[in-house]
Amino acid sequence: MQITQPRVEQSAPARAPSVPGPARRRQLRLPSVYFWMLAPAVAVCLGFVIYPLLRTVYLSFTDLGAAGDAELVGGANYAEMIHDAAFWNSLRVTAIFIVVGIVVELVLAWALALLLQGTVSRLSRTLRIVFAIPMMLCPVVIGITWRALLNPQFGWLNALFGTPEMDWVGDPSKALWVLIAVDVWHWTPFMFMLISAGLLSIPDEIREAARLDGAGAVRVLRHITIPLLMPATLIAVLLRTLDATKTFDLPYTLTGGGPGTSTQTIAIFLYRNAFAKFDQGYASAVAITVTIALTVFALVYLSIVRLVERKLT
Repeated sequence: MQITQPRVEQSAPARAPSVPGPARRRQLRLPSVYFWMLAPAVAVCLGFVIYPLLRTVYLSFTDLGAAGDAELVGGANYAEMIHDAAFWNSLRVTAIFIVVGIVVELVLAWALALLLQGTVSRLSRTLRIVFAIPMMLCPVVIGITWRALLNPQFGWLNALFGTPEMDWVGDPSKALWVLIAVDVWHWTPFMFMLISAGLLSIPDEIREAARLDGAGAVRVLRHITIPLLMPATLIAVLLRTLDATKTFDLPYTLTGGGPGTSTQTIAIFLYRNAFAKFDQGYASAVAITVTIALTVFALVYLSIVRLVERKLT
């Protein structure tokens, strides 16, 4: 008699629950939804940034004048730029305008921020608002207003200082320094707001601990405040440098780039070559050169900022 063992039925492996049709279709549609959400921003970037940049690169290798016929000339525009004394003069004026202006703005911003540090009185809040007013004004309005104030016949500053008929913006030895002074008045609030925000972000416990250890105000400033604010200060300097390089409206309305070329910044130099002399090929070559120089400067500067942050952390 044979004994048969009971048959053990093997159960089939469990299947993953099937995804319903609508849910699967929604998963497949997600990338297309993201694409259509990004499409307007990509179109704006292509239309207003990339295309003009590529067009400028192309024009820098052409001899495009008022007639509109672009003739390829290779690197002739770049060779002309190297030997152009007016181009190097505009770079010199721009460098003086940037370096002197930003140094003075930084010193004033630090002084004002330290002066109002830790004060929450109504007077302090009022002063912060008053200091921010020049930054909110239009540069064209500022240039026209200061030009009227500095007028040698009816300007208020001549009457205030007792200097009758002194031509502040018509004298080549004074025009650039007047332009720098107006720019400092305009943009010191920007530096002040960044430095002041950095000071408010430093915990008071750090300063209190240093004071309990016997550190005075100078040592706290030197070993705590300045190191902790150095990254924010460097970023503020970078932003102002990039903005000051392309400044056009203030010098154009205040001095017009003159007298002569004493206040002709690189932006006014580009404007005169592109729209006054109609030498757009040469202006495009200058614009591309300045753009590359600013990009390299920003990358090197940011690497220095990262090194400073690593040393502080």
